[in-house]
Amino acid sequence: MTKLILKDCRELLTVADDSEDLIGIRHGESIMIEDERIKKIGSYESIVEGLVEQDFEIIDCSDHVVMPGYVDSHTHLIFGGSRVHEYVGLLTDTPEVIKERLGRVGLASSMYLTKNADDDKLRESSMLKLDRMLKSGTTTVEIKSGYGIDKDTELRMLRIVNGIKKTVPMTILSTYLGAHYYDTEMGKEKYIDFMIKEVMPVIMEEKLAQFSDVWCDAGYYTAEESYKVLSAGMDYGMIPSIHTECYSDIGGARVAAELKAANAGHLNYLSEKDTVLLRDAGVVGVLLPGTDFSVKHKRPFDPRPMIDAGLEIAVATNLNPGNWIENMDIALTLACRNHGMSEKEALRASTLGGAKALRVSGDYGSLEVGKFADIQIRKADSYKNVVYKFGVDEMAYVIKHGEIVYRNS
Repeated sequence: MTKLILKDCRELLTVADDSEDLIGIRHGESIMIEDERIKKIGSYESIVEGLVEQDFEIIDCSDHVVMPGYVDSHTHLIFGGSRVHEYVGLLTDTPEVIKERLGRVGLASSMYLTKNADDDKLRESSMLKLDRMLKSGTTTVEIKSGYGIDKDTELRMLRIVNGIKKTVPMTILSTYLGAHYYDTEMGKEKYIDFMIKEVMPVIMEEKLAQFSDVWCDAGYYTAEESYKVLSAGMDYGMIPSIHTECYSDIGGARVAAELKAANAGHLNYLSEKDTVLLRDAGVVGVLLPGTDFSVKHKRPFDPRPMIDAGLEIAVATNLNPGNWIENMDIALTLACRNHGMSEKEALRASTLGGAKALRVSGDYGSLEVGKFADIQIRKADSYKNVVYKFGVDEMAYVIKHGEIVYRNS
């Protein structure tokens, strides 16, 4: 195993849970990494005392910012094709004009393209996205199904994701989102039973998904229907998560609180009362600034009441065909500029907050002794550049489980 010392970090962001400044910033300290994990943090002299230094690769970080790898806790990364013509068309034309021009748009388009993409294409496109995400500092990613709806495509997507887990230097967690929509010929009630009786048993048997999810919104799933889907998922060993309160106060947040879901995403219409319910139930609110930007949401989410109430917050890309954002820096920049988050709040939400949203904060999301060494090292004069230098690549190294997996030449 690689042994590393990150020496004399210009800025070291530990993002420890009890950090009074949210990001646990330290200056001039060093990190010793051995056997995949962080062994020591402190002055260089105290770290190397008694060591044979030549056993370690030493990276001089005196002009670098060292921080945890990003944890992207909400993505729809695996899908066929793209919706570029729809996206660009909507910049100047109405949805009606674009639908008439293209025929299939939105979710229907992505479902068609995904069902008709072979395994190699889906695998190749997913690997390319993950490679770019890794090079921008993301070391842990959640990936949802949901562009199949039918049994074969949903299971195929999850199997591909599970295959990818074994080949990329990232931690991948998978989510069954069969309830992204439903089979209109079957009808929603029968489709819910179909998911529960036909698909979930296979997912449990093959261990294909750690989470289940549902799109709780008008025209999709009601709060009552969402409860049925997610509670069934729990019976099959999947942790509940939910898309909700995106376009209406539909009650999905209360479902998430009742089931003690891992996380609830979007939350544009989250009420003050439901914010407290989520907080008290330990549900993490996953905020998606890229989506509000991409769709020009008429009611962008407001993080301030959530933060003031003490709700744990994560920021994620929501990478999908209608919101093709792979780089977490962009999500952070939008969260700060468009939604009023501070750079410290955004950085914490994209690392430790994301890890809590996926219930992996015991190992990931912060730089602390005993945790996996998932680290991004940036050649920068300030961590604030993450939200200041829009689109500028300052990445020098990415470390995953103590191994250097990317060196920027």
